[in-house]
Amino acid sequence: MTTRLVSPSSPTGNNRSIELAGIDLWTIARVDKVFLYPVELNVDRFKESLGHTLSIWSIMAAHFLVLDDDHYVIEMSEYPIPVSFVKNTVLIRWPFNLNVVTHLIESSLSEFIDEVRTEKLVDRTMMEPLFRLKLTRIVTSDELVLGASGSHMRIYQQMEPAEPFHIFERRLWRS
Repeated sequence: MTTRLVSPSSPTGNNRSIELAGIDLWTIARVDKVFLYPVELNVDRFKESLGHTLSIWSIMAAHFLVLDDDHYVIEMSEYPIPVSFVKNTVLIRWPFNLNVVTHLIESSLSEFIDEVRTEKLVDRTMMEPLFRLKLTRIVTSDELVLGASGSHMRIYQQMEPAEPFHIFERRLWRS
């Protein structure tokens, strides 16, 4: 496994920070997802696109910090995020019928995730990125598995992640 750091392509964080109420609610605040792409990936284009995305969504390139042992903040500097690359020669092909797996505990797909290390948040020993990616190439089938792990602010607020919903509005044409 190799890990590369991908930075935002242009500065957007401006060293802003969000102070949090306390660490006690953060211990398992993580959302993990796995996506399957049945295509080959151009790694350089992927890193470039990811850099542009991180510039737009600066919170994804933020880090969690503990200041003075009692101030918990999300610091929005232009930190890089870790992206791990793995070649899997054991699997013949993707073992599931789904292209997106959202319940990793039930599916036991942890080998495809480089999870955000919430224990570092508790230990107060290091900065920890709020978002990590892991790309696993299944060599025999040439499929790509993208694992994403991120801390989730709605979980910190003891709320469930919002489900996307459709908005249907009736428009009346007036002459």
